[in-house]
Amino acid sequence: MLNLNCDDIRKTLATGATLLDVRTPEEYRNGALPEAKNIPLSILPVVAHEHLNKEEPVLIYCRSGARAIMAQKILNNLGFNDVTNIGGIHHYQHCH
Repeated sequence: MLNLNCDDIRKTLATGATLLDVRTPEEYRNGALPEAKNIPLSILPVVAHEHLNKEEPVLIYCRSGARAIMAQKILNNLGFNDVTNIGGIHHYQHCH
């Protein structure tokens, strides 16, 4: 797990990376990081190829970091090579 600062996230997103929130839709609606794409962990294996580009970096977060770990493994198994678990949203809630 990699704890980035807000500037690190912005720079990575500026290069074409996707910020992926793997929490439930309800958690996402209650507050998410700017520009985050919500794909709940439960459906990630089925829809990853439709919504994410294997050639671009993916930064994953959830509430505490546990689901992000699982999501990283799922994406790696699907052939996504540039996947980074950035942990829980509480590390980044101050980012705007």
